[in-house]
Amino acid sequence: QVRHREQLLGLAPPLAPDYAADEVGELAVAFDATLGRLRDTLTRERLFTSDVSHELRTPLMVLASSCELLLESPSLDQRSRSQVERISRACEEMRELVQTFLMLARAQHEDATMSPTVTLTTVAEGLISLWRGPIEAKGLTLIYDPGNPLDTRYNATFLHAVMGNLLRNALHYTDIGFIRLSLEPTGFVVEDSGVGIPEEKRQAMFQPFVRGGEKRGEGLGLGLSLVQRICDSQGWRVTLTTMEPNGCRFHVELNPADI
Repeated sequence: QVRHREQLLGLAPPLAPDYAADEVGELAVAFDATLGRLRDTLTRERLFTSDVSHELRTPLMVLASSCELLLESPSLDQRSRSQVERISRACEEMRELVQTFLMLARAQHEDATMSPTVTLTTVAEGLISLWRGPIEAKGLTLIYDPGNPLDTRYNATFLHAVMGNLLRNALHYTDIGFIRLSLEPTGFVVEDSGVGIPEEKRQAMFQPFVRGGEKRGEGLGLGLSLVQRICDSQGWRVTLTTMEPNGCRFHVELNPADI
């Protein structure tokens, strides 16, 4: 009974009434109390994530609108324009992250069915167009293998977040060589020739606030953690292996969206 996933739902019946007032009954009472506290914690976390995501939407919209207005100004010099464009890109990334967290907080089935869906090819082509500039500006080669993906449709926000975070991670930790995105019938692979991740640290890299051995920039180490969380929520599977002589290979196997 304790192992059943339904026991974490808010309306799950207590365990104790099914047992006599003996040692097993006392154990059932203890489980009821512990599961109740766990349910309360999960509910608070979901509500907090949802509320914060909602509240962040408005200031992000104000920032994005302000950036658009500034970029239309003819008096803006090139250096200032570059800075405003950088702020605008950061706002867009934050908006996508907020949307992802908001959808993760909405675990109800009815919310999932209302989410827009897209094909694997659509998301891949959009991200290739978005990341080609930064990748090639770093002196790296971007390789895109469109493969033969099925016309299956997936949750747009989640698929974009997973693929985008893996491409961003590859760019972050690759200084020389290439980044490759390959599509498969029901999944995709992101490979790079970067610094790689030692075998003993691979599993930990999917935990929140854990970063690679060569820490770069000011990231919090949430990218791969978010990838894992999304895959868990969608029934997808992400695996990490090393490349020879160096680099990483992330393979994501997808299941169709429940629509």
